[in-house]
Amino acid sequence: MDWFAKAYALLHDPPHKALWFEGYRIYSKNSHEEEARQMLATMLMATPLGGGAPPTRDALARRVDLADRVAASFDRWALPKPDGGYWVKAKALYNPFNVKYSLEIKRPDPKTFEAAFLEYVHDVNDILREASSERDAYMLLYATAELAWALRDLPALPADTRAPTHTIFDHLYATASVMNWVGEGGGMRGCLLEVDIPGIQKVIGSARKAGDYNAGSLLVSLAIWLTAWQYMRAYGPDVLLSPTPRFNPLFYLQLEKEIKGGNKALELYSRFATEILGFRELAESGRKEGAKTLVHSLVTRASVMPGTAYLMLPDCGEAEKAPEYFDRALTAIKDAVLGSEGVDPPLPIPLSVDRSSPIYKLTVETLRQMPMPYLPFRYRYVSVEEAREEARRLAEVLSRGGLPGVFDEERLLFYAARRLLHRRPAMPRVPSWFAKGGAPRFKKLYDGPWIHSTLDPDQPASLRFGQSPDSLDYDEATKKTLEERLGSGWDPKELKRVFKPKEALGPVDVLKRALYYAATGGRLPSVEVIALSWYYQRKTWIDGCPDDVKKAVEEIVNGGDAEEVIGPSPAPDQALRRCRPPGEKAPPMSFMYAIISADGDFIGGLNRGCVRGLGPNVGKAIDEILPKDADGDAEQWRRDREAAAQALKAARELRDAECGDAAQDFGDVAFVIPSPSYYAALSASLMVTALKDVKTVLKHGGEAVYAGGDDLLAFAARPAALEIVKETREGYHGEKGFHRLRNYALPAPAAYGRSYSVRLAHSITDFMAIEVWAAHEAVEKAKEVVKGKDALVVSTSTGHMGIAKTPNVDSVMKVVAALLEGSLSRNLPYDMEREFADERTGNIDARRRAEEALLRYIAERNARGDGKAAVEALIKLHGEMWESLKLKEMRDDAEETCGEPLVKGPWQNMVELLKALREFL
Repeated sequence: MDWFAKAYALLHDPPHKALWFEGYRIYSKNSHEEEARQMLATMLMATPLGGGAPPTRDALARRVDLADRVAASFDRWALPKPDGGYWVKAKALYNPFNVKYSLEIKRPDPKTFEAAFLEYVHDVNDILREASSERDAYMLLYATAELAWALRDLPALPADTRAPTHTIFDHLYATASVMNWVGEGGGMRGCLLEVDIPGIQKVIGSARKAGDYNAGSLLVSLAIWLTAWQYMRAYGPDVLLSPTPRFNPLFYLQLEKEIKGGNKALELYSRFATEILGFRELAESGRKEGAKTLVHSLVTRASVMPGTAYLMLPDCGEAEKAPEYFDRALTAIKDAVLGSEGVDPPLPIPLSVDRSSPIYKLTVETLRQMPMPYLPFRYRYVSVEEAREEARRLAEVLSRGGLPGVFDEERLLFYAARRLLHRRPAMPRVPSWFAKGGAPRFKKLYDGPWIHSTLDPDQPASLRFGQSPDSLDYDEATKKTLEERLGSGWDPKELKRVFKPKEALGPVDVLKRALYYAATGGRLPSVEVIALSWYYQRKTWIDGCPDDVKKAVEEIVNGGDAEEVIGPSPAPDQALRRCRPPGEKAPPMSFMYAIISADGDFIGGLNRGCVRGLGPNVGKAIDEILPKDADGDAEQWRRDREAAAQALKAARELRDAECGDAAQDFGDVAFVIPSPSYYAALSASLMVTALKDVKTVLKHGGEAVYAGGDDLLAFAARPAALEIVKETREGYHGEKGFHRLRNYALPAPAAYGRSYSVRLAHSITDFMAIEVWAAHEAVEKAKEVVKGKDALVVSTSTGHMGIAKTPNVDSVMKVVAALLEGSLSRNLPYDMEREFADERTGNIDARRRAEEALLRYIAERNARGDGKAAVEALIKLHGEMWESLKLKEMRDDAEETCGEPLVKGPWQNMVELLKALREFL
């Protein structure tokens, strides 16, 4: 592997290219290419990659130039390569997913900029000097080139001032990825690979307690990460296109684990997470051990690695190794949990394995015999050669728009590979728990015939724990069996933290819990802890409890079982009712908790290149986005602008096929052919979104099971639930469409909305896995019945469900506050039911006006004191429901039996929403 070639591709343009033309010239006054070469030479000085800058027109420069063109491809909107005839000054950086958002490019003070820039080059060089090989130096360069820039407060700048829709780093990192497809002879070859753990919801959702979800998510995350890492270790981190290594905490932990100098890269990432993303509370908790503890805690508290990854490989023979790499990853995880030393690939997180613990001893016996793979897996790939044929076919289709030569194979190659990949069936493998003839491939540590796992019916149980009929302890038969396995003197209290009475657990269940237990130092939180932690952190609530209840709460927060500590239900709830701190306006302390499930709307369309703000009048949109003025040949710039608009218009040939669902709901949707730079921008945006989500959930005392940027699963106490919805939605859309990282910025995935489900359930009496599944189902239903999606559904385990638009979460919060304070009567939904008129009668407009008048009358009748604001919030919510809910049109009697409304009408939906909100009380 030519690691210098990769380094040259990664920094073939200077990060300040857009400003270089305006006189911000540090190393060269001749050209920005020379500026980049001299900057790179200085950055690599005295490192294993040192030795000067590459020649300007040699074979390597030509290869990088090809990678540059393929990476940029259509995001430059058919603009020809600049010939020096004109130069364009960019005024703003536009969000490529929604060009309605833009960020003004502010010119820094030249002297201040030069000083910060030189410090930036020194920062990167200082870390690269630690590397012991060319490969390691490139790994560190990839890890630090963008982070160090952001930490020096240097600005976000466009890759091309003519079409300022991507940052320069998006383009540079994409160019490095495309180098995997550019052969040494200058031709294109290689492979696009997808690896995937199917049914990820089932793997994660095989759970009884909150810690099971975190454990399942961590196992999936590590399995995919370590599979991808084996490719990254051989060819460079740039092979992983999605999810990106950029800003990915697993990448920095892996570097620290394997590479000399990785500790410095990890320290840089820790500074970024702490100073820019705001993980200060986690930093405080890990102060004694520094950066490693902070990022390790971040990874174990919430997974940001999904169950699917895409890689750009130089050879399809390497793609065929995916199952082998996956098996190696699974073996490494299992062996690490069992305390083995020197597993390969090494896990990015340290595990604390106590070999004397009964938990460890039981885990060893259970996992000693375990088939491979123990998780499902599938993969598929497409060669560049296959994609080339598809690209030629697409070029013919697009050239019908009258632009011969614009849509050539080079521009369309990556898009063609993605299209072919998603048409191709994946090659699956599933766990096989029994051999031919029915012989088990797992160890059964109990007498009698085998049974299913109580968490996962598709998995046979290796362990079975009976429960005493008189207590929440193991029964005598279980204790006898455990004593035979563990010897005398084992501590049932410790064992019950991981293995509960009345459970039957399969090998994967045991592995998940042992992994999480070892990764977190014994932390396996229950949902009871989540329900109480928010209150426990606020001393006023604890101070408002009688001493015996205060002691019980402390014991539960530290891992005790509520029914074991206090007594069987309903005793725990009755105990908490005695906690009444004066002056508190939050929902009272309770074993109720919230499940928060979020899903990005039209995210599949966004992945396919369905962006906002360009349609339906593409010419007008281009005219507003592309700078109008140019220094030099203004006429040539005018022609190029027109060519860009014509290229986008031609791409409408594919819009209906790629963007049909989004285009139906939004009139400004256009299709842009997605390039590697587009995916680099989207992957980085989603990674930062995920990290912001995690920070928000942890800040409010919740547990973030998984954060993928577009989707989120979290658990929280009731008072925090709607705050988490509000803040994570704001984070998803960014600050006016951008993730502002101090002076640096990335586009936020703000093209469409984000739908949320808040499910209120009881941590003791409700079965958690069923409630989490119900939360997922609720958000899917809400997305179907709300125009444009962006839905918020609040539901309860007692059977109530109401839907609103997520932008109206503030109104929902005002209603909850009024109900808590008593300024709005809790009987309001029942008063509304008594006054309700049949929705199928009368003219729709007349009924709407009547409902609005009646709602105001009933709400004001139920309001007192400061309830006026809540009444207005209710009126606003009701009006929005009329606008957004997909209601069945009025039909005559003959048609009335043809179907029911997709959702209850605004009046009944409001009643159900109010009933659901009562669970906050």
